Amino acid sequence: MIFLLTFVLTTYSQVSTHGDSLITTIDSLKKDSLKTNIPTPSAPNENSIDAPIDYNARDSILFDAVEKKMYLHGDAKIVYKDIELKAEYIELDLSNSTVYAIGVPDSTGKKIGSPSFKEGKEEFKSDNMKYNYRTKRGLINGVITEQSGGYLHSERTKKQANEEIHIKRGKYTTCNLDHPHFYIGLTKAKVIPDDKIVSGPAYLVIEDVTLPFGIPFGFFPNKSGNSSGVIIPEYGEEANRGFFLRNGGYYFAINDYADLSLTADIYSKGSWGAGMHTNYKKRYKFDGNIDFQYERVRIGLPESSNFQQKNIYWLKWKHNQDKKARPYSNFSASVDFGKSNYGKYSTFTSPAAYLKNTAQSSISYSKSFARLPINFSANLRHTQSTINDTTTMMNLSLPEFAMNVSRQFPFKRKHKVGKTRFYEKIGVSYSANMKNTVKVEEKELFQPDIFEKFDNGIKHYVSSSTQMKMLKYLTLSPTANYTERWYFNYLDKYWDYTYLNADSVTYGKLITDTIKGFNRVYDYTFSASLNTKIYGMFTFKSKRLQAIRHVLTPNISYNIRPDFGEDKYDYYRKYYNGNNAFVTYSPYENGMYGQPPSGKMGSLRLSLGNNLEMKVLSPKDTTNTPKKVQIFESLNFSTSYNIVADSLNWSPVNITGGTTLFKTLRLRYGGTVDPYALDSLGNMTNKFTWQVDSSRFGRLTSANASLSFSLRSKSTGTKDKEKTDMLFDYPNGYVDFDIPWNVSFDYNFRYNKSKFEPTINQTISVRGELKLTPKWKIEVSTGYDIKNKDFSYTKVDIYRDLHCWEMRFTWIPFGFRQSYNFQINVKSSILQDLKLNKRSDWSDNF
Repeated sequence: MIFLLTFVLTTYSQVSTHGDSLITTIDSLKKDSLKTNIPTPSAPNENSIDAPIDYNARDSILFDAVEKKMYLHGDAKIVYKDIELKAEYIELDLSNSTVYAIGVPDSTGKKIGSPSFKEGKEEFKSDNMKYNYRTKRGLINGVITEQSGGYLHSERTKKQANEEIHIKRGKYTTCNLDHPHFYIGLTKAKVIPDDKIVSGPAYLVIEDVTLPFGIPFGFFPNKSGNSSGVIIPEYGEEANRGFFLRNGGYYFAINDYADLSLTADIYSKGSWGAGMHTNYKKRYKFDGNIDFQYERVRIGLPESSNFQQKNIYWLKWKHNQDKKARPYSNFSASVDFGKSNYGKYSTFTSPAAYLKNTAQSSISYSKSFARLPINFSANLRHTQSTINDTTTMMNLSLPEFAMNVSRQFPFKRKHKVGKTRFYEKIGVSYSANMKNTVKVEEKELFQPDIFEKFDNGIKHYVSSSTQMKMLKYLTLSPTANYTERWYFNYLDKYWDYTYLNADSVTYGKLITDTIKGFNRVYDYTFSASLNTKIYGMFTFKSKRLQAIRHVLTPNISYNIRPDFGEDKYDYYRKYYNGNNAFVTYSPYENGMYGQPPSGKMGSLRLSLGNNLEMKVLSPKDTTNTPKKVQIFESLNFSTSYNIVADSLNWSPVNITGGTTLFKTLRLRYGGTVDPYALDSLGNMTNKFTWQVDSSRFGRLTSANASLSFSLRSKSTGTKDKEKTDMLFDYPNGYVDFDIPWNVSFDYNFRYNKSKFEPTINQTISVRGELKLTPKWKIEVSTGYDIKNKDFSYTKVDIYRDLHCWEMRFTWIPFGFRQSYNFQINVKSSILQDLKLNKRSDWSDNF
């Protein structure tokens, strides 16, 4: 602050020179009468200097021993410790204990070299200044200083001995210009360092126009670091909820590691809300934030036909542990939990949250060991749908434990001699998973009987595999897998013939009992795969096209599994229903890890991967270095044949692929072709499609394709530190003007035909940004559903940079969130409530 002048000016009680920093010019008119013996300075007092003072000037330094004055002309500079004073002219009067600094006009009459003071990060400028370093009182005219992101201008400033500052005709602004675009005019003010600023009548001036309103007095905190204080609410009106005061409350600066904001909302038609937000951070340890919002939404009046009342809430918690804190363990949290209709009714829902279909949460702890191949994790998980009010199911895992043992080689010799033997490559891995899960409606979440609805189980998985070369170019990979499930209950089904159905006056009902007890359920499979790569090269004599390379990756695998539906395993049972027929079921069909599959399997799986690229020479390349151009990044085919099945041995052929054209056009595609034909009822037969219709290879049951591209102009600026800090501090408010324009386009196509009638879905989405001028920018995002012939969520944002102000216009032209918002506000968060806002609220669409 400018008030730190005391420290620098009290050092002028003694003057010392050293080295070459002093150039002394003696006045030739007084040379003969000048006494060369300067009086010895008195003993050091409380104002004595305790470090050397460096001072210099471009033109001259004059020392008058009679008047005890020193004059520094032209780019005068005085440095003491971390204090620096610059001015075109500095005058030091030792007899009166004062220092005077001022700028002077140049040959054109323009004033140059105005006094500039700096200590550490504190810096200010003034027209002129005079200070008495003994009485510690000073007078400063035309001062400009930065105050925690704002700028304080003062026409006349007096500094008192107790460090208090008195200001007359002052200005406070966040505009960094010497002549600011706006300011709060202070007729008079008193500044108490590291405490507060108290002002008399104050008024707002914009572009030198004084607005016809003001305040009789002002009270502003003036403390470094975070300060507690009142959060001023925003006000407005909505058609359905009435007049409101929103997001007002109190901010608590708890300490250097945490803060807390408590806010509340109130509406004239009965709606209200309360919120809490806290941030916490301990350097090199952890950081995070918690956000909770509760709202009671009342739409309309109780006697109206459209009256609605909803109680909604949402909790968010983010916690991250620094990797340096504990290298072998980690705790993290990402909680996103609340009422499924919160996104529809809450005032504070962002467009991204509104468009989100699901909410997921995870609280996890993981542990690894430096000398053991074991890692452990414990998790609490949550998933819920947020599509609409009717889908209110939640899936909870409380808790879920997992343990993994990385792949070990039990037959590997400790001291290798000669070649590696095939059995040394045999690796074994193990994993275990335990879950305790429940699927409930939101309204049942906090009921006392919820713990009785939890389902639990444990799963063990062991895998052993190896690899070996065959015939030099083939790789054989045999694998054996074993899965064991532990359940603590099972189902018992039977038909009760004595039960009377009152509606139909018939007897009989299926009874399902859940019987508690430990159950061990296992299965195992064996497989072996054989794969290789085949390269093909086609060369050309063309000057541009040099070659085309084709890479094929064939793979053959065989999987076998016994029939776990046999009676000896007791994994499947039967009951006799009322239609005199046996129905097969598994006692473990509701188990979270499923049940072993029934029926033998001897499946031969075939797959073929393709990659096609060409090498071309660019006519602009003088180095004759060929460039690779992808034709197909991937084109894959796969199917399987079940040797032990008595019919329908072939599975559908799956096709996937994708490529990138012209560096910007991305194409992805896929499809499924079923080789078997359908009968007239839509049931699959054991006849191939080409046997029924020779013109068709198979039935296309599904297909998908996506096409996307993005274009942008070259960046016109550089990423400096100020822009990087703004991006991280204000991610939602940061507008990047270094990219004049960019546009992205996505097209998605989906085709499904399980029987006779196909369904086709096509969607288009477009996003774009355009910098109209150096200060104007427009952003548009929209989409279109071709099948439903309707636009998806559409938003238009217009931004205008007004130096220290900014203008934003957001328009959602149609849909449930139809609304607009126009706002002009000060950029700085210090005066964030200095704004003009006009809007229509989307909540009026209810």
